[in-house]
Amino acid sequence: MKKTVRTFAIGLLTAGIIMAIGMYFFDSNSNTLDELTSEEMIPILKEKGYHVLTSDEYISLSVKTASAEDKTVDEVTDKANTDDAANTDETVKEDTEKAQTETKEETTAPEVNQEEEIINYTLNIEPGMPSSMITSVLQEQGIIDDASEFNSYLEEHDYSLKVRMGTHQVTSAMSFYELAETITN
Repeated sequence: MKKTVRTFAIGLLTAGIIMAIGMYFFDSNSNTLDELTSEEMIPILKEKGYHVLTSDEYISLSVKTASAEDKTVDEVTDKANTDDAANTDETVKEDTEKAQTETKEETTAPEVNQEEEIINYTLNIEPGMPSSMITSVLQEQGIIDDASEFNSYLEEHDYSLKVRMGTHQVTSAMSFYELAETITN
C-alpha cells in the first residue's frame, strides 16, 4: 500500500513540475493588464468594438446630452406658450412627454420602464420538480426575464436544494432574492 501511494505521489509531483516548466517557457505570449500600457490597450479595445474616450471627451459628451435634453423640453414649452388658445393642457403635456421620450432614446444608458405592469402568479411546485423547470415556468408567466440567470442564482446561493413543494404567491416586482426566499420558505 505504501509503495502504491508513493508511486502516485511521485507521479503527481512529476506532472506538476512538467506543467510548471511548460507554462514558464511556452506561455510567454499572453499579456496581462499590468504589462500593457494605455496606448497599447486602445487599439485592442477599438478592435473589439469599444469606444475609448478621454475624461475631457466624456465630460463634453455628457454636457451635450444634458443640454440637448433641456433644449428639446424648452422648445416644446416655448411652442406651447406661443401657440394660440386652441392648444389645451393635454396637447402641451403630450408634446412635453414626446420630447422627453425622444431625448431618453438619444441617451446611451438604458432606462427602466417605471410603468411596467406587475404580474401576480400562484406557483405550484410539485414533488420532484427540478429548479430548472420552476424557473422556466416563472419565465413563461412573465415573472422573470431570464430563466437560466435565475436558475444560476438559485444554484450559486444554495437555494436549488431548498425549494419547497406547495403553492407560492410570486410577482414580477420581486427580486431574485425575494423569489428565492418565497419558494424556499
